[in-house]
Amino acid sequence: MTTILRIKGAAALLLVASLALPQSTCSGYRGPDGKFVSELPRDSTRSAYQPAIQRQYALDDFHITDAGSWITLAAFVWPVAAVAILARGRGKRLRMSVAIAEPILAVSSAYIIWEFATILVTPAAGAYLAVGALTLYFATCVVELWRAVRNRRAAAAAPAAHVGSRS
Repeated sequence: MTTILRIKGAAALLLVASLALPQSTCSGYRGPDGKFVSELPRDSTRSAYQPAIQRQYALDDFHITDAGSWITLAAFVWPVAAVAILARGRGKRLRMSVAIAEPILAVSSAYIIWEFATILVTPAAGAYLAVGALTLYFATCVVELWRAVRNRRAAAAAPAAHVGSRS
């Protein structure tokens, strides 16, 4: 297993671990009935409601029949599958397809996670960890692609230089 693949694996595990942390928080009040409200009801007494912070997790609203729930889950777990394919996959075409898709998926996942963590709420530790892990994953993908292009250019230039030296 290469260093690049180990870094990707660590980033993928950090991303999955971020599911256990709150993605966002919202300030509000906890009522006498235990329910959370973002604003005090007009006809309520202030003493009946206590200030509270509600933490929202990525899979709080997960429903097995909802496609959006699966997209949210996929944004967090696809790197694990990609690392497994890269570690076990032997086909050059499969590895190249994954290498091309990874940066696109990393940026898309970071956008989805950050968007959900910032709409009318405050981002929390889980969102920061997730975006940080995806940034590390993306940077590693870019380094890997840069190395592949550099090696391909060097390999293409080597036979030409070798042929030219025979003349």
